[in-house]
Amino acid sequence: MARRLCSTASLVRFCQKLNRLKTLEESPTETSLRCHLTTLHLTLLGVGGMVGFGLYVLTGTMAKEMAGPAVLMSFCVAAVASLLATLCYAELAVPVPHRGSAYLFTYMSMGELWAFLIGWNIFIECLIVGAAVARACSSYVDAIFSHQISSFTETHVGIWQVPLLAQYPDFLVAGIALLASAFITCRAHISSWLNHIFSAINLAIFLFIIIILGFVLARPHNLSTEEGGFAPFGFSGIMAGAATCFYAFTGFDVIAASSVEAQNPKRAVPMAIAISHGLVTSAYILISTVLTLMVAWYRLDPNWALADTFYQRGGRKRRRRRRR
Repeated sequence: MARRLCSTASLVRFCQKLNRLKTLEESPTETSLRCHLTTLHLTLLGVGGMVGFGLYVLTGTMAKEMAGPAVLMSFCVAAVASLLATLCYAELAVPVPHRGSAYLFTYMSMGELWAFLIGWNIFIECLIVGAAVARACSSYVDAIFSHQISSFTETHVGIWQVPLLAQYPDFLVAGIALLASAFITCRAHISSWLNHIFSAINLAIFLFIIIILGFVLARPHNLSTEEGGFAPFGFSGIMAGAATCFYAFTGFDVIAASSVEAQNPKRAVPMAIAISHGLVTSAYILISTVLTLMVAWYRLDPNWALADTFYQRGGRKRRRRRRR
């Protein structure tokens, strides 16, 4: 009987340890980091965190395989769901201006066990998104060199016939991932400087595609019934695309994680989350609309949709000039 009571008591103590909550503790490092970031800095961090995966990976894939030209509706639905999540982050980030993001919020409200699970989910999410972005960068670089990199690898290394794996080992993806990891491990001002540079590059791409391609090379005929219509996959395709497009908005949590460095987190964090979310949503909707107006949705290459759109329209012009 005594042994049963001891085992029950130890089990209770174990469960209490799993559900124990974290208390706020002020550290000297966090105190020295405060009063540094403004609303503009946090907005740029949010835009840099969200832009990339959706632009270079999801846009072409969703348009060709799930939603067609109605991918803009998928982005709208995903944006509403993401907005609710951003409001939760803004509500939690203000009273808890500490580093840790969703892990810390869960640790303080639900317990250590659930925070442990959330932390590993965030880690796996970062791995998947990082691998997808590196794969997209590899595809675009390969397209710049007329697919000579992939042809060289397939010829000298070979093609794998393994389910759930790529056809060949992409060494360029591994190099890009290692290079990105090296930059992340550098000092904070170096990674922040690189984030601003890539945000400016993405903004330039947005403006170029929307202004130049959208107004000059758009063809409304690509949305006609002859090309499959606006929603060739129906409502189910729109919702399936929305579930996947939600991953395009993952990255806004970097604003909440950086709230400890904000000058006025109670005002700067909610404003930065709302502004960055609105900018990224508008950009995704406009770019997906422009791409499907330029080229028919079923002719897009999901591996390098932006570059393929340039290639298809440029190739046609060259052929016409040759015929003339």
